[in-house]
Amino acid sequence: MNYYKMICEKEPEKLAIVEDGIPYTYGELIQVIDEVSANLSLNEDKMYGLVNNGTWKKIGEDEKNGKKVYTIKSRSFLEQLILFIACNKIGIIPMIVQHDITELPKITEIPDEVCMAVMTSGTTGIPKILYRTYESWCDFFPIQNEIFGINEKSRMFVQGSLAFTGNLNLIMAQLFAGAVTIVENKFNPKRWEKAVKHWDVDVIYLIPSKLMCIPDCFNEKNVNIKMILSGSQSLGKKDAEALKKIFPNTKVILYYGASELNYISYVTDENMNTKRNLIGKPFPNVDVSVKNGEIYVTNDFHVYGVKCPFSLKDRGYFDDDGNLYFEGRSDDIVGIRGRKVSKAKIEAAICEYDNVSEAAVVLEKEKDILTAYVSVKEGVRESVFNNEKTCAEFEQGIYRYIRKKLAHFEMPRKIILLKEMPHNVDTGKIDIKSLK
Repeated sequence: MNYYKMICEKEPEKLAIVEDGIPYTYGELIQVIDEVSANLSLNEDKMYGLVNNGTWKKIGEDEKNGKKVYTIKSRSFLEQLILFIACNKIGIIPMIVQHDITELPKITEIPDEVCMAVMTSGTTGIPKILYRTYESWCDFFPIQNEIFGINEKSRMFVQGSLAFTGNLNLIMAQLFAGAVTIVENKFNPKRWEKAVKHWDVDVIYLIPSKLMCIPDCFNEKNVNIKMILSGSQSLGKKDAEALKKIFPNTKVILYYGASELNYISYVTDENMNTKRNLIGKPFPNVDVSVKNGEIYVTNDFHVYGVKCPFSLKDRGYFDDDGNLYFEGRSDDIVGIRGRKVSKAKIEAAICEYDNVSEAAVVLEKEKDILTAYVSVKEGVRESVFNNEKTCAEFEQGIYRYIRKKLAHFEMPRKIILLKEMPHNVDTGKIDIKSLK
Protein backbone atom coordinates (compact mmCIF):
# COMPACT_ATOMS: atom_id res chain seq x y z
CA MET A 1 0.00 0.00 0.00
CA ASN A 2 1.08 3.60 -0.62
CA TYR A 3 -0.60 7.02 -0.38
CA TYR A 4 -1.68 6.93 -4.03
CA LYS A 5 -3.46 3.59 -3.64
CA MET A 6 -5.00 4.86 -0.41
CA ILE A 7 -6.64 7.75 -2.26
CA CYS A 8 -7.72 5.55 -5.16
CA GLU A 9 -9.88 3.54 -2.75
CA LYS A 10 -12.12 6.55 -2.08
CA GLU A 11 -15.32 7.41 -3.96
CA PRO A 12 -14.21 9.47 -6.99
CA GLU A 13 -17.26 11.78 -6.86
CA LYS A 14 -16.69 12.76 -3.23
CA LEU A 15 -15.23 16.16 -2.38
CA ALA A 16 -11.61 15.87 -1.20
CA ILE A 17 -9.88 19.28 -1.14
CA VAL A 18 -11.01 22.89 -1.32
CA GLU A 19 -8.04 25.20 -1.91
CA ASP A 20 -8.72 28.94 -1.72
CA GLY A 21 -12.36 28.33 -2.56
CA ILE A 22 -11.78 25.94 -5.50
CA PRO A 23 -13.15 22.40 -4.90
CA TYR A 24 -11.57 19.12 -6.10
CA THR A 25 -13.10 15.65 -5.83
CA TYR A 26 -11.07 12.53 -5.09
CA GLY A 27 -11.46 11.56 -8.76
CA GLU A 28 -10.17 14.94 -9.96
CA LEU A 29 -7.28 14.72 -7.52
CA ILE A 30 -6.29 11.29 -8.86
CA GLN A 31 -6.56 12.51 -12.45
CA VAL A 32 -4.15 15.38 -11.84
CA ILE A 33 -1.76 13.10 -9.92
CA ASP A 34 -1.77 10.64 -12.84
CA GLU A 35 -0.97 13.41 -15.32
CA VAL A 36 1.84 14.84 -13.21
CA SER A 37 3.44 11.46 -12.49
CA ALA A 38 3.33 10.53 -16.20
CA ASN A 39 5.06 13.77 -17.21
CA LEU A 40 7.67 13.84 -14.47
CA SER A 41 11.07 14.11 -16.11
CA LEU A 42 14.62 15.13 -15.40
CA ASN A 43 16.92 17.31 -17.41
CA GLU A 44 19.83 15.74 -19.25
CA ASP A 45 22.15 16.29 -16.31
CA LYS A 46 19.63 14.35 -14.17
CA MET A 47 19.77 17.08 -11.57
CA TYR A 48 16.69 19.23 -12.09
CA GLY A 49 13.15 18.86 -13.40
CA LEU A 50 10.14 21.16 -13.46
CA VAL A 51 6.52 20.09 -13.05
CA ASN A 52 3.91 22.86 -13.30
CA ASN A 53 5.15 25.57 -10.93
CA GLY A 54 6.75 23.24 -8.42
CA THR A 55 10.47 22.63 -8.42
CA TRP A 56 11.93 19.17 -8.10
CA LYS A 57 15.58 18.97 -7.28
CA LYS A 58 17.51 15.74 -7.03
CA ILE A 59 19.52 15.97 -3.84
CA GLY A 60 20.76 12.44 -3.51
CA GLU A 61 20.73 8.90 -4.74
CA ASP A 62 21.67 5.62 -3.13
CA GLU A 63 23.90 3.98 -5.73
CA LYS A 64 23.30 0.51 -4.27
CA ASN A 65 19.52 0.44 -4.61
CA GLY A 66 18.96 3.30 -7.05
CA LYS A 67 16.50 5.10 -4.80
CA LYS A 68 16.23 8.86 -5.20
CA VAL A 69 15.07 11.66 -2.94
CA TYR A 70 13.60 14.85 -4.37
CA THR A 71 12.61 18.08 -2.72
CA ILE A 72 9.31 19.80 -3.45
CA LYS A 73 9.47 23.57 -3.15
CA SER A 74 6.16 25.30 -3.75
CA ARG A 75 3.97 27.94 -2.11
CA SER A 76 0.78 26.14 -3.12
CA PHE A 77 -0.71 23.63 -0.70
CA LEU A 78 -2.46 21.67 -3.45
CA GLU A 79 0.61 21.58 -5.65
CA GLN A 80 2.69 20.27 -2.75
CA LEU A 81 0.12 17.54 -2.14
CA ILE A 82 -0.17 16.52 -5.81
CA LEU A 83 3.60 16.36 -6.30
CA PHE A 84 4.04 14.44 -3.04
CA ILE A 85 1.55 11.72 -4.04
CA ALA A 86 2.66 11.65 -7.70
CA CYS A 87 6.21 11.02 -6.55
CA ASN A 88 4.98 8.33 -4.18
CA LYS A 89 3.07 6.64 -7.02
CA ILE A 90 6.16 6.14 -9.20
CA GLY A 91 8.48 5.01 -6.43
CA ILE A 92 10.70 8.01 -5.80
CA ILE A 93 10.86 9.55 -2.34
CA PRO A 94 9.22 12.97 -1.91
CA MET A 95 10.32 15.55 0.63
CA ILE A 96 8.40 18.80 0.94
CA VAL A 97 10.65 21.60 2.18
CA GLN A 98 10.20 25.25 3.04
CA HIS A 99 10.11 27.32 -0.13
CA ASP A 100 12.99 29.57 0.94
CA ILE A 101 15.38 26.86 2.08
CA THR A 102 18.93 27.19 0.75
CA GLU A 103 20.92 24.49 2.55
CA LEU A 104 20.23 20.80 1.96
CA PRO A 105 21.97 17.89 3.67
CA LYS A 106 23.94 15.30 1.74
CA ILE A 107 22.30 11.91 1.19
CA THR A 108 24.40 8.78 1.42
CA GLU A 109 22.06 5.87 2.12
CA ILE A 110 18.33 5.47 1.52
CA PRO A 111 16.59 2.50 3.19
CA ASP A 112 14.71 0.15 0.86
CA GLU A 113 11.40 0.14 2.76
CA VAL A 114 10.83 3.90 3.11
CA CYS A 115 8.39 5.86 0.95
CA MET A 116 8.81 9.48 2.08
CA ALA A 117 11.17 11.87 3.79
CA VAL A 118 10.81 14.94 5.97
CA MET A 119 13.44 17.47 6.87
CA THR A 120 13.98 18.93 10.30
CA SER A 121 16.57 21.34 11.66
CA GLY A 122 17.02 19.21 14.78
CA THR A 123 18.68 20.55 17.90
CA THR A 124 21.76 21.89 16.12
CA GLY A 125 19.99 23.96 13.48
CA ILE A 126 21.63 21.92 10.72
CA PRO A 127 19.04 20.34 8.39
CA LYS A 128 18.72 16.56 8.56
CA ILE A 129 16.55 14.11 6.65
CA LEU A 130 14.23 11.66 8.37
CA TYR A 131 12.71 8.73 6.47
CA ARG A 132 9.33 7.10 6.99
CA THR A 133 7.61 3.93 5.91
CA TYR A 134 3.96 4.06 4.89
CA GLU A 135 2.99 2.01 7.95
CA SER A 136 4.77 4.32 10.43
CA TRP A 137 2.11 6.95 9.79
CA CYS A 138 -0.92 5.14 8.39
CA ASP A 139 -1.09 2.43 11.03
CA PHE A 140 -1.65 5.20 13.60
CA PHE A 141 -4.29 7.09 11.59
CA PRO A 142 -7.25 5.09 13.03
CA ILE A 143 -6.07 5.82 16.57
CA GLN A 144 -5.49 9.54 16.11
CA ASN A 145 -8.63 10.00 14.01
CA GLU A 146 -10.80 8.48 16.74
CA ILE A 147 -9.32 10.79 19.38
CA PHE A 148 -9.48 13.83 17.09
CA GLY A 149 -13.05 13.07 16.05
CA ILE A 150 -12.20 12.70 12.36
CA ASN A 151 -14.26 10.44 10.10
CA GLU A 152 -15.48 10.27 6.49
CA LYS A 153 -17.94 13.13 7.17
CA SER A 154 -15.36 15.51 8.66
CA ARG A 155 -14.63 18.87 7.06
CA MET A 156 -11.38 20.21 8.46
CA PHE A 157 -10.00 23.71 7.98
CA VAL A 158 -6.21 24.19 7.83
CA GLN A 159 -3.83 26.96 6.80
CA GLY A 160 -0.16 26.69 5.98
CA SER A 161 2.40 24.60 4.17
CA LEU A 162 2.79 20.82 4.01
CA ALA A 163 6.48 21.39 4.73
CA PHE A 164 5.23 21.51 8.32
CA THR A 165 4.86 17.82 9.19
CA GLY A 166 1.94 18.57 11.53
CA ASN A 167 -0.05 19.73 8.50
CA LEU A 168 1.14 16.89 6.28
CA ASN A 169 0.22 14.22 8.83
CA LEU A 170 -3.29 15.50 9.46
CA ILE A 171 -4.02 16.00 5.76
CA MET A 172 -2.97 12.43 4.98
CA ALA A 173 -5.11 11.26 7.92
CA GLN A 174 -8.04 13.17 6.41
CA LEU A 175 -7.50 11.48 3.05
CA PHE A 176 -7.17 8.13 4.83
CA ALA A 177 -10.63 8.71 6.34
CA GLY A 178 -12.12 9.88 3.03
CA ALA A 179 -12.84 13.28 4.60
CA VAL A 180 -12.76 16.83 3.21
CA THR A 181 -10.00 19.40 3.78
CA ILE A 182 -10.60 23.12 3.33
CA VAL A 183 -7.32 24.99 3.03
CA GLU A 184 -6.33 28.63 2.70
CA ASN A 185 -2.82 29.43 1.49
CA LYS A 186 -2.70 32.97 2.87
CA PHE A 187 -2.75 34.17 6.45
CA ASN A 188 -6.02 36.09 6.50
CA PRO A 189 -8.26 35.26 9.49
CA LYS A 190 -11.15 37.42 8.26
CA ARG A 191 -11.24 35.39 5.04
CA TRP A 192 -10.98 32.17 7.08
CA GLU A 193 -14.30 32.96 8.76
CA LYS A 194 -16.05 33.10 5.39
CA ALA A 195 -14.44 29.83 4.23
CA VAL A 196 -15.29 28.04 7.49
CA LYS A 197 -18.91 29.12 7.24
CA HIS A 198 -19.34 28.55 3.49
CA TRP A 199 -17.92 25.02 3.46
CA ASP A 200 -19.61 23.84 6.67
CA VAL A 201 -16.33 23.19 8.47
CA ASP A 202 -16.63 21.18 11.69
CA VAL A 203 -12.93 20.72 12.59
CA ILE A 204 -10.24 23.41 12.77
CA TYR A 205 -6.52 22.65 12.88
CA LEU A 206 -4.12 25.55 13.46
CA ILE A 207 -1.05 26.08 15.61
CA PRO A 208 -1.79 28.29 18.66
CA SER A 209 -0.23 31.49 17.26
CA LYS A 210 -2.67 31.34 14.33
CA LEU A 211 -5.56 29.91 16.29
CA MET A 212 -5.59 32.73 18.82
CA CYS A 213 -6.12 35.31 16.08
CA ILE A 214 -9.65 33.96 15.68
CA PRO A 215 -11.31 35.53 18.79
CA ASP A 216 -10.32 39.00 17.56
CA CYS A 217 -11.16 38.42 13.89
CA PHE A 218 -14.29 36.25 13.74
CA ASN A 219 -17.47 38.32 14.00
CA GLU A 220 -20.06 35.61 14.61
CA LYS A 221 -20.46 32.56 16.81
CA ASN A 222 -20.21 29.24 14.97
CA VAL A 223 -22.06 26.28 16.49
CA ASN A 224 -20.94 23.86 13.75
CA ILE A 225 -17.32 23.52 14.98
CA LYS A 226 -17.11 20.31 17.01
CA MET A 227 -13.33 20.02 17.34
CA ILE A 228 -10.33 22.36 17.46
CA LEU A 229 -6.90 20.73 17.16
CA SER A 230 -3.61 22.44 17.92
CA GLY A 231 0.01 21.64 18.69
CA SER A 232 3.68 22.66 18.42
CA GLN A 233 3.19 25.55 20.87
CA SER A 234 1.59 26.03 24.27
CA LEU A 235 -2.13 26.63 24.69
CA GLY A 236 -3.71 27.34 28.06
CA LYS A 237 -7.13 27.10 29.67
CA LYS A 238 -7.80 30.83 29.12
CA ASP A 239 -7.09 30.38 25.42
CA ALA A 240 -9.49 27.44 25.21
CA GLU A 241 -12.17 29.47 26.99
CA ALA A 242 -11.72 32.35 24.53
CA LEU A 243 -12.15 29.94 21.62
CA LYS A 244 -15.25 28.36 23.14
CA LYS A 245 -16.91 31.79 23.24
CA ILE A 246 -16.75 31.81 19.44
CA PHE A 247 -17.33 28.07 19.04
CA PRO A 248 -19.62 27.11 21.96
CA ASN A 249 -20.05 23.47 20.87
CA THR A 250 -16.38 22.70 20.32
CA LYS A 251 -13.90 20.49 22.09
CA VAL A 252 -10.29 21.74 22.17
CA ILE A 253 -7.32 19.35 22.02
CA LEU A 254 -3.69 20.36 22.39
CA TYR A 255 -1.23 17.65 21.35
CA TYR A 256 2.48 17.15 21.89
CA GLY A 257 4.37 15.38 19.12
CA ALA A 258 7.50 15.38 17.00
CA SER A 259 8.58 14.63 13.45
CA GLU A 260 10.68 11.76 14.79
CA LEU A 261 8.02 10.13 16.98
CA ASN A 262 4.58 11.13 15.66
CA TYR A 263 1.98 11.93 18.37
CA ILE A 264 3.07 11.52 22.00
CA SER A 265 0.49 13.03 24.35
CA TYR A 266 -2.61 15.22 24.35
CA VAL A 267 -4.88 17.20 26.68
CA THR A 268 -8.49 18.30 26.21
CA ASP A 269 -9.92 21.65 27.29
CA GLU A 270 -11.82 20.16 30.24
CA ASN A 271 -8.52 18.86 31.65
CA MET A 272 -6.44 22.00 31.03
CA ASN A 273 -5.37 24.03 34.04
CA THR A 274 -3.60 27.30 34.73
CA LYS A 275 -0.24 25.84 33.69
CA ARG A 276 0.30 26.41 29.97
CA ASN A 277 3.00 23.74 29.78
CA LEU A 278 0.53 20.90 30.47
CA ILE A 279 0.65 18.45 27.54
CA GLY A 280 -1.60 15.74 28.96
CA LYS A 281 -1.46 11.98 28.88
CA PRO A 282 0.05 9.62 26.28
CA PHE A 283 -1.85 8.49 23.20
CA PRO A 284 -2.88 4.80 23.10
CA ASN A 285 0.02 2.46 22.26
CA VAL A 286 2.54 5.15 23.22
CA ASP A 287 4.67 4.73 26.33
CA VAL A 288 6.21 7.84 27.92
CA SER A 289 8.68 7.96 30.78
CA VAL A 290 10.80 10.66 32.40
CA LYS A 291 14.35 9.96 33.54
CA ASN A 292 16.47 12.65 35.16
CA GLY A 293 14.03 15.26 33.89
CA GLU A 294 14.26 14.06 30.26
CA ILE A 295 11.26 12.68 28.32
CA TYR A 296 11.64 9.24 26.67
CA VAL A 297 9.12 7.75 24.25
CA THR A 298 8.47 4.21 23.04
CA ASN A 299 6.09 3.50 20.16
CA ASP A 300 5.89 1.77 16.77
CA PHE A 301 5.13 4.95 14.81
CA HIS A 302 8.47 6.65 14.50
CA VAL A 303 10.83 7.52 11.66
CA TYR A 304 13.13 4.87 10.22
CA GLY A 305 16.15 3.98 12.33
CA VAL A 306 14.91 5.21 15.70
CA LYS A 307 15.57 2.91 18.64
CA CYS A 308 13.15 3.15 21.54
CA PRO A 309 12.96 4.39 24.19
CA PHE A 310 13.96 7.55 22.30
CA SER A 311 14.61 11.03 23.66
CA LEU A 312 14.12 14.28 21.77
CA LYS A 313 16.12 15.99 24.51
CA ASP A 314 12.87 17.54 25.73
CA ARG A 315 12.51 18.06 29.45
CA GLY A 316 9.39 17.47 31.50
CA TYR A 317 7.77 15.82 34.49
CA PHE A 318 4.64 13.90 35.51
CA ASP A 319 2.30 15.09 38.24
CA ASP A 320 0.58 12.75 40.70
CA ASP A 321 -2.34 12.24 38.29
CA GLY A 322 -0.10 11.05 35.46
CA ASN A 323 -0.22 14.29 33.47
CA LEU A 324 2.89 15.23 31.51
CA TYR A 325 4.30 18.77 31.62
CA PHE A 326 6.75 20.18 29.07
CA GLU A 327 9.69 22.19 30.40
CA GLY A 328 11.46 22.95 27.13
CA ARG A 329 14.28 21.36 25.22
CA SER A 330 17.53 20.55 26.95
CA ASP A 331 19.20 23.25 24.85
CA ASP A 332 16.56 25.72 26.09
CA ILE A 333 18.15 25.42 29.53
CA VAL A 334 20.70 28.23 29.71
CA GLY A 335 23.21 29.32 32.30
CA ILE A 336 22.74 32.78 33.84
CA ARG A 337 25.47 33.75 36.29
CA GLY A 338 25.93 30.16 37.36
CA ARG A 339 22.22 29.31 37.56
CA LYS A 340 20.30 26.97 35.24
CA VAL A 341 17.28 28.72 33.72
CA SER A 342 14.50 27.34 31.49
CA LYS A 343 13.49 29.74 28.71
CA ALA A 344 10.30 27.72 28.15
CA LYS A 345 9.27 28.23 31.78
CA ILE A 346 9.71 32.00 31.48
CA GLU A 347 7.78 32.12 28.19
CA ALA A 348 4.90 30.15 29.71
CA ALA A 349 4.73 32.51 32.70
CA ILE A 350 4.65 35.60 30.47
CA CYS A 351 1.93 34.11 28.25
CA GLU A 352 -0.31 33.63 31.28
CA TYR A 353 -0.54 37.43 31.63
CA ASP A 354 -3.75 38.90 30.22
CA ASN A 355 -3.58 40.17 26.62
CA VAL A 356 -0.18 38.65 25.88
CA SER A 357 -0.28 36.78 22.58
CA GLU A 358 3.16 35.13 22.45
CA ALA A 359 6.56 35.31 24.10
CA ALA A 360 10.05 34.31 23.07
CA VAL A 361 13.03 34.47 25.43
CA VAL A 362 16.49 34.95 23.95
CA LEU A 363 19.85 34.69 25.70
CA GLU A 364 22.20 37.56 24.90
CA LYS A 365 25.41 35.68 25.54
CA GLU A 366 27.76 38.63 25.35
CA LYS A 367 25.82 40.32 28.16
CA ASP A 368 24.77 37.15 30.03
CA ILE A 369 21.18 38.38 30.22
CA LEU A 370 17.76 37.22 29.02
CA THR A 371 15.58 39.35 26.76
CA ALA A 372 11.87 38.57 26.42
CA TYR A 373 10.13 39.51 23.19
CA VAL A 374 6.39 39.78 23.82
CA SER A 375 3.59 40.28 21.32
CA VAL A 376 0.27 41.84 22.34
CA LYS A 377 -3.16 40.51 21.42
CA GLU A 378 -4.72 42.30 18.49
CA GLY A 379 -7.75 43.54 20.43
CA VAL A 380 -5.63 45.73 22.76
CA ARG A 381 -2.73 46.69 20.49
CA GLU A 382 -4.05 50.14 19.73
CA SER A 383 -4.42 51.04 23.41
CA VAL A 384 -1.09 49.50 24.47
CA PHE A 385 0.93 51.12 21.72
CA ASN A 386 -0.92 54.43 21.98
CA ASN A 387 2.10 56.14 23.57
CA GLU A 388 5.23 55.46 25.62
CA LYS A 389 3.29 55.62 28.90
CA THR A 390 0.78 52.87 27.97
CA CYS A 391 3.62 50.70 26.65
CA ALA A 392 5.54 51.13 29.88
CA GLU A 393 2.46 50.34 31.98
CA PHE A 394 1.84 47.10 30.07
CA GLU A 395 5.49 46.12 30.41
CA GLN A 396 5.49 46.81 34.15
CA GLY A 397 2.29 44.78 34.49
CA ILE A 398 4.09 41.79 33.00
CA TYR A 399 7.03 42.27 35.38
CA ARG A 400 4.75 42.43 38.43
CA TYR A 401 2.92 39.29 37.33
CA ILE A 402 5.94 37.10 36.55
CA ARG A 403 7.74 38.11 39.77
CA LYS A 404 5.09 35.99 41.52
CA LYS A 405 5.83 33.04 39.21
CA LEU A 406 9.61 33.11 38.77
CA ALA A 407 12.74 33.19 40.91
CA HIS A 408 14.75 36.41 40.81
CA PHE A 409 17.46 34.84 38.65
CA GLU A 410 14.83 33.71 36.10
CA MET A 411 13.55 37.23 35.48
CA PRO A 412 14.36 38.62 32.02
CA ARG A 413 16.48 41.76 32.12
CA LYS A 414 14.58 43.32 29.23
CA ILE A 415 11.06 43.02 27.84
CA ILE A 416 10.56 44.20 24.27
CA LEU A 417 6.93 44.66 23.24
CA LEU A 418 5.94 43.82 19.67
CA LYS A 419 2.71 44.39 17.78
CA GLU A 420 3.28 41.09 16.02
CA MET A 421 5.71 38.22 16.54
CA PRO A 422 7.68 37.22 13.39
CA HIS A 423 6.81 33.73 12.18
CA ASN A 424 8.24 31.27 9.71
CA VAL A 425 5.98 31.37 6.64
CA ASP A 426 5.84 27.58 6.18
CA THR A 427 5.66 26.25 9.74
CA GLY A 428 4.07 29.21 11.51
CA LYS A 429 6.53 28.89 14.38
CA ILE A 430 8.28 31.91 15.90
CA ASP A 431 11.24 33.03 13.78
CA ILE A 432 13.92 33.40 16.47
CA LYS A 433 16.56 34.46 13.93
CA SER A 434 14.46 37.49 13.00
CA LEU A 435 14.21 38.47 16.66
CA LYS A 436 17.97 38.25 17.10
